[in-house]
Amino acid sequence: MKGTQHRMECPKCGKVFFSWRPDVLPGALAKCYFCGNQFEDEAARRKPPEPPPAPAAAAGAEPPKAEPPKAEPPKAGEPAG
Repeated sequence: MKGTQHRMECPKCGKVFFSWRPDVLPGALAKCYFCGNQFEDEAARRKPPEPPPAPAAAAGAEPPKAEPPKAEPPKAGEPAG
């Protein structure tokens, strides 16, 4: 499982320590090595990243072309053109 070590500060005793945090479980509780207090680290409170936008069209396909504007028919009494 992939992960990294993070510097954490216990909200109960205030001691600073390093703890390994898995990338796939950002909401897992951290445990203070000194007092045993379990708490959520700041990564657990972050909003998850937004998913990337869906691809527009399949590769190699041309996007649809816009239709040219339709000309209005001439009004009665006006010359065409």
